[in-house]
Amino acid sequence: MSGSVERVLAAALFLAAAGARADVFSPGPLAESHADLEGLKNCTKCHVAGNKLSNDTCLACHKPTKKDIVEHKGIHGHLPPPELTCQKCHPEHLGRDADLLWGPKGQKGFDHAKTGYPLKGKHAEVKCADCHNDRLIRDPAVRAARAKKPKQVTFLGLPTQCAQCHFDEHRGQLSSKCEKCHSEVSWKATPRFSHAKTNFPLLGKHADVKCEKCHPSVKDEKAHADAPMPPYSETFMRMSPLAHAACTDCHKDPHEGRLGANCTACHTENDWKEIKGVSGERAFHEKTRYPLRGAHTTVDCKSCHGPFPGIRAVFKGLKFDHCTDCHVDAHLGELGSPPRACDSCHSLAAFRPAIYEPAAHKQYPLEGGHFATPCSGCHRPDAALESRAVPIRAFLEKRRRKDRVVLTRFLVPGDTRRCDTCHADTHRGQFAARVKQAGCADCHRVASFAQVNFDHNRESSFRLTGAHENAACIGCHGVDLSGVVRYKPLPADCASCHTDVHAAQFADARTRTTDCARCHTTTDWKGTTFKHWPPFTNFVLDGKHESVECAACHPEVNVGGGARTIHYRGIPTTCAGCHFDVHRGAFRGFTGGFTP
Repeated sequence: MSGSVERVLAAALFLAAAGARADVFSPGPLAESHADLEGLKNCTKCHVAGNKLSNDTCLACHKPTKKDIVEHKGIHGHLPPPELTCQKCHPEHLGRDADLLWGPKGQKGFDHAKTGYPLKGKHAEVKCADCHNDRLIRDPAVRAARAKKPKQVTFLGLPTQCAQCHFDEHRGQLSSKCEKCHSEVSWKATPRFSHAKTNFPLLGKHADVKCEKCHPSVKDEKAHADAPMPPYSETFMRMSPLAHAACTDCHKDPHEGRLGANCTACHTENDWKEIKGVSGERAFHEKTRYPLRGAHTTVDCKSCHGPFPGIRAVFKGLKFDHCTDCHVDAHLGELGSPPRACDSCHSLAAFRPAIYEPAAHKQYPLEGGHFATPCSGCHRPDAALESRAVPIRAFLEKRRRKDRVVLTRFLVPGDTRRCDTCHADTHRGQFAARVKQAGCADCHRVASFAQVNFDHNRESSFRLTGAHENAACIGCHGVDLSGVVRYKPLPADCASCHTDVHAAQFADARTRTTDCARCHTTTDWKGTTFKHWPPFTNFVLDGKHESVECAACHPEVNVGGGARTIHYRGIPTTCAGCHFDVHRGAFRGFTGGFTP
């Protein structure tokens, strides 16, 4: 018994001495955060007697860490059991300045992925202190520990939800699960968002509209002093609620309610001009009292319905019984005021060509050559009509219309029964008196201008006889220097038209004209009335002379300039003038008869 007491007393004395000199047994000073545990009497607060360090003793103080392990959160909650040993990462007794938090590898060697929250995208560029600070700690246990030891550094207690660190730029309009739309790569990009998942899928043209066209910016009037971070902007985009049940919640009704409130009854999202349920947008008009036909199918709706400057669009109550209810008078009053029915000349297929038929030209029936004449041959543009066109063009420009306005003169001034009202006098006044009295039709015919009803024997002073009856008019009536066919006055003598083949041998000495009719007739030039006796000549052919060829006495001679003619005048009439003197002058001077 006494031995046992001695041993107990010895142990007590030893422990008392050890308390005074704890550093004799300590492997080294504790880190600054554990400095209050320095001393031999505090060893058992961390070390279990007879054993090494125990996680339980560490977690007895580090309750937030224990909570993470139990709840499998943070780095401690994601470590596998073999690695879940406190002293493996946080070794002690390395001195007051030892980095107890990060261990041998230091902060730069820390793998954030082990926390269960790997740093991706923009998060990888953020400094640790920007996230790990008292402002963002949400765990109550960590906040309580920080209150007790404000100087102690901790990286625990941070949330992993976006909205608990970042300011909600949508101001509570959308879900708090930001990752449904955004990623860590960029805040502005929303690769995970699809409008198709909302109650308003973007179809047709809506898919091309920029977000801000439908979601306007709204100024935030709240201060948000308790927010984890200040807002990025004072304004935010209105996401919800947005009225979108009806088209008119966003779009202005150009019909102003006149066609009802259900836009989708006619229109689709593909194109405002596209009408539902028909093959073409203009086919919608088939449902109206005015189905579009011909050229009307290509007309812009605004051209008829507006709106026009200062005039709202009108879709109901438009007049359409007459062309002039919509169209201006393209003929500028030339066809009467109001004009005659347009469809008597034009069709819906096109304004041109006109369907006007010659049979309808009753005011001036088209006959003969007039029947084949194009309309523009008589109805020509007249610049004088421009003054009428100016106000009409201004009206069309205001309405953005492309209606045609023509300056064609349809009402021909003057007496259309007279040719000279339309036709120029090609004779330049040669028959002025006759035209004034009887008109051009006294000679010409409507069938053709070239068909002439003119009697040369009865209506002129030069009767056509013989070969003249078959001669072409142009043979006598040529074109003068002014370019006009000359009909009168014209000389009537032969030499005025025909060349004198006799080279003026028979010309009158006083008038120097030749009377061709003395020998020739109009029936045949070569057939002549000439006889070789008076009064034609004083040299009568008798005896052997009657059978002599004309050319034997009348040879062909050169009269100059390369021209040749038969020699008639100046031929000697004595025998010696033509015959050789076989007597060789023996009877020269003999004038009487022979005396035996």
